This record gives sequence, structure tokens and C-alpha cells, in this order.
Amino acid sequence: MQQGIDPETGLTVSGGKQAACRLAKAITTQLGSREKRRKVGGEYRKLMGLANEHNRMKAINRIHRIIANPANDLSDIVKPEVDIRIHGTGFRTQIYYTYNGQSEVLEL
Repeated sequence: MQQGIDPETGLTVSGGKQAACRLAKAITTQLGSREKRRKVGGEYRKLMGLANEHNRMKAINRIHRIIANPANDLSDIVKPEVDIRIHGTGFRTQIYYTYNGQSEVLEL
């Protein structure tokens, strides 16, 4: 079983919480920004502009690409369903996925 450190609390996490931390870190890391691991992360952070339907679909696509990227080490997260809704001037992001047979939700 993998263990990690929650960046918000500094506590050791494992299981579904640890998978959520890895997924959130991959989504919020810009591709090419890590000096020794340039392929880690994705293009989600580059998505700027209006909160419209076109950018919403781009965001969904980019999150699926992040999960599929083998450098992000997220192969244990299966059946991801990305729900992005326009909320005010931004997006409300929820990712429903299965980790070790249990359903989990990540909200960004």
C-alpha cells in the first residue's frame, strides 16, 4: 500500500486519500515544470480565458489526458468521470473514480 503526505495538513495519508492527493498534484502541476521529471503533470493549468462551454470541454479532455499519462503514475485510478460545471467566472471540478474497488470523489 502506498503512503504519502497530505500537502494541506502535513499528515501521512494512505488509501483513497493518498490517491486523491496524487491526482490533485498531477492536475495542478504544469507539464514541464518539474526539473527532473518533465513529463509529470498536464496542461490543465494553462487553460485560461472565459468560463464557456468550449473551455469546459477542453478542461475535461486535459484531465483525462493527465490520468492516462503514465508519467503521473495514476494507473490505479480507474473509471474516472470528470464533472466540470461553470460556476460564476470559473469552473467547479469534481472527479469521480474508483480506487481499490471503492468509489471516491475529488473536488478542486
